[in-house]
Amino acid sequence: MKIVGIIKDALMLFIITLVLVFVLALAKTGTQEAIDKANLEAQKKAFNEVCPGFSTSEDITSDVIGASAGYDASINGEEPVLRCKNADGEIIGYIVQCTSKGFGGPLNLIVGFDKTGNITGVRYANTPSETPGIGMKTTEMSYLDSWLNHNHSNVSEVDTISGATVSSTAFKQAVSFACMMADRAVTMDGGN
Repeated sequence: MKIVGIIKDALMLFIITLVLVFVLALAKTGTQEAIDKANLEAQKKAFNEVCPGFSTSEDITSDVIGASAGYDASINGEEPVLRCKNADGEIIGYIVQCTSKGFGGPLNLIVGFDKTGNITGVRYANTPSETPGIGMKTTEMSYLDSWLNHNHSNVSEVDTISGATVSSTAFKQAVSFACMMADRAVTMDGGN
């Protein structure tokens, strides 16, 4: 008698779980298009902030990585490299998405370049988990803007932030990597 009750209760829980999974799947399906659209708009806005005039892009990661002598994708991973175009379809620059390990975790950056390889903007792809008040100084616009017009040859000139050495050094490493990839993209496209 007790076994029948346990089986009945287990079957009831299974049915309730099955119904809930179905309802959640239905809700996700119904909202996924709106979520994807919002994410695409947010990405386009960020791309426009780092590469003014951005309209469309094409992924040139494999071409740039392949052109990178000594680059080991198994160590560094493939960071997206995009060739950016304006509304008229003209190449206006490049965007490199890059990651480095900061004090509180990964720093995911979006770095924009003009077609000669100079930085046109740096933004975080998401909010980092750095130390409030110290490591988070790397998110301040004054720091982000200090990278403008730097390139592969002079990116080392940007100072680290006193008291936030780990975070700002990781930031600098990510931007240096982005500059190297942009420099290769510019060379590949016949610029500079």
